[in-house]
Amino acid sequence: FHVSSEIYTETNFHTQDAMNGHSISKFTFLWPEDHEEPGKTAPKMDRDGDLMVVRRKKSWLELEHSSSTNLKLVGLQVWRGALLLGDFILHRRESFRKKRVLEVGSGCGLTSLVASIYAKHVICTDISDGDILKVIHRNVERNIRKNIKVLELDFLRPDVWTESLRSDQEAGIDFVLAADVIYDNDITDAFIDTLDRLLSHSNHAMTVLIALEKRFVFTVADLDTTAPCFEHFLRQFEELRYSRGWRMEYIPMTKIPQYFTYERVPQLILIQITKVPI
Repeated sequence: FHVSSEIYTETNFHTQDAMNGHSISKFTFLWPEDHEEPGKTAPKMDRDGDLMVVRRKKSWLELEHSSSTNLKLVGLQVWRGALLLGDFILHRRESFRKKRVLEVGSGCGLTSLVASIYAKHVICTDISDGDILKVIHRNVERNIRKNIKVLELDFLRPDVWTESLRSDQEAGIDFVLAADVIYDNDITDAFIDTLDRLLSHSNHAMTVLIALEKRFVFTVADLDTTAPCFEHFLRQFEELRYSRGWRMEYIPMTKIPQYFTYERVPQLILIQITKVPI
């Protein structure tokens, strides 16, 4: 049983076939209005001395990805949540400047690449199955971001956390990012355990950002349309966060300008979880 991300049919990403059966696509975005190129900081004036309107510049990330996978390897595709997190980072760029960022379930690495524009250090993690880590490495090299470390982190195998990841955790992580990881209840439970381990075993102030798309299905049990995977996440996480004293809030889509080119649907959600050191 294979699945495909809806974004491929909604937007032209100028996709080309890669030699290994994957695809190479360009994910276009607009730079924020205050983005400055090196050496170009002074405002431009016309001949009459009036301030010239500067058009916002476009750029893109070129990513290797799959167009269709089985459920176990959906990280090889690009989903809407990663693009939403990219929008949020570009919008809140000052919050990420010079920070240490950990992305879990990174997939093709899009969100980590955006974070690396501003962050001091980015740790990009995922499982080692399906050569996902090799794909991330190639995407990092393709986009010339040098402050990204690629490591294995499997929600279902917490015993194999690398020494490098442990040392990064001890050094203090400012942001934990997760996009499109809520789609299977077993993985969701392991993801929550991973968050608990990251947040509870650190004295450092930390913010977690989770982007996802609520997927509705009709269930006979409820005789209604529900989002069972999202609802399972809420049930499991709410109980834990109350016991840990974490703050959780939904960030309205109206407060996040869209920088990347994609169809932003109403089912998209961005959750912020904050841990304040005691």
